Order: sequence, then C-alpha cells, then structure tokens
Amino acid sequence: MEKSQPNYWQNAEITNGRMAMMGFFALVVNYVLFGWIIPGIF
Repeated sequence: MEKSQPNYWQNAEITNGRMAMMGFFALVVNYVLFGWIIPGIF
C-alpha cells in the first residue's frame, strides 16, 4: 500500500504537465493560423 501513493502523484504530475503542454501547443497553433489568442474575443 505504501508503494502505490508516490506512483499516483508522480503520474498525476506527469499527466498535468502533458495536458498543459497540449494546451500551450493549441494556443500557439491557433495564434499562428488565425491570429487570435482567444477565439472570438481577441
């Protein structure tokens, strides 16, 4: 039981980092293609 907890938080942090990079990539692609930072607002 002790071993599973550090592995859970490590996987959560890795997943969080990957999702943040996917969001950042989507922001950059949207800005390059359309020139908008937030679609429909800026």
